[in-house]
Amino acid sequence: MTKKLTEKQKSRLWERQRNLNFQASRRLEGVEIPLVELTEEEALARIEALRGEYER
Repeated sequence: MTKKLTEKQKSRLWERQRNLNFQASRRLEGVEIPLVELTEEEALARIEALRGEYER
């Protein structure tokens, strides 16, 4: 018997699948974009860095 996914797990799975589908469709169009995978902490740190750069 399989365990049911939590809402957070479902959301992450859906986002990952959406990103993979986007990448595949872009490759079919001849555009290669590297997949960026960040942890939540890395993403928040990046947002803070960008805010500091653009909010003066």
